[in-house]
Amino acid sequence: MQGLVFTYRKKRTRRSEKLREKAPEIKKALAKWGAVMFFSAALAGGLLCGCLTAGGLKPDTLKNLDFFFTTNLPDRLSGGALNAFTASFGSGFLFLLSAFLLGLSLWGAAAMPFVAFFKGYGVGVSAGYLLMTYGLKGLVFYLTALLPGIVVFSMALIYELGSAYHMYRKILKSLFSKACGSFFKDALREYSRRSLRYLAASLAAALIDTALWACLAGLFF
Repeated sequence: MQGLVFTYRKKRTRRSEKLREKAPEIKKALAKWGAVMFFSAALAGGLLCGCLTAGGLKPDTLKNLDFFFTTNLPDRLSGGALNAFTASFGSGFLFLLSAFLLGLSLWGAAAMPFVAFFKGYGVGVSAGYLLMTYGLKGLVFYLTALLPGIVVFSMALIYELGSAYHMYRKILKSLFSKACGSFFKDALREYSRRSLRYLAASLAAALIDTALWACLAGLFF
């Protein structure tokens, strides 16, 4: 019995030692990817809520949300590929612009999770709307024509929010730094470069949406 207790304690000691050794790596990973993981969770939470509440939304509400999300398919179909591109890129641009500006605000960090949540909510509402309105055909259309562009843009938005959060922390740090001007200038330059890359990813997502919409919409509706 004493041998078993000794062995158990020895294993616990080894595990604690391994955790201590990995602690710096874990902290480093959380510092680098923690914000991205957090905003991904917020988007996933919005996605779940959107799927669950899509059936309770009124037709007028769905119509008003169509600029941000695909909730009024007849109007989208009548507008053609150009309308699909305008709606996709315009919506993405507004989300990225909101995230970019929040990164420059001292109160922006409090609103960043809601941007990710609202995007996820819209994705869930779109999926729920298509499934309830068109059944299996709507679900297949969503998976084949809409989901690829949504995945590309969602990744761009999550990384933009992560970059915005780190920029927000740099602003706070610069307030207590003697070299405030040069520090903020370099950080803002890097932040702008990253945001332009994510905007390019949003443009790519809109082009994917448009191409798939033009090729597949006629096959389903």
